[in-house]
Amino acid sequence: MEKKVDKFIWRAKDNKIISCDETNKVLNENYNEIKTIIQNAFDDAVLIDCDEKDFKNKIIDLVNNIEFSLGRK
Repeated sequence: MEKKVDKFIWRAKDNKIISCDETNKVLNENYNEIKTIIQNAFDDAVLIDCDEKDFKNKIIDLVNNIEFSLGRK
């Protein structure tokens, strides 16, 4: 079975579409890697009897609280 790969149009801070193919490729690859990791973790959680809604809420909280970690100029 072939895995579905999501491809998005990404936007810069000024809301303009990012036109660089390599940048879009990296962003889409990162998105799909994150999607796979979260899906695997969710499957594990459900298999070991974790509440699905509780798991999803924790992932949403994680995303909502993430910050840029490389510093700002």
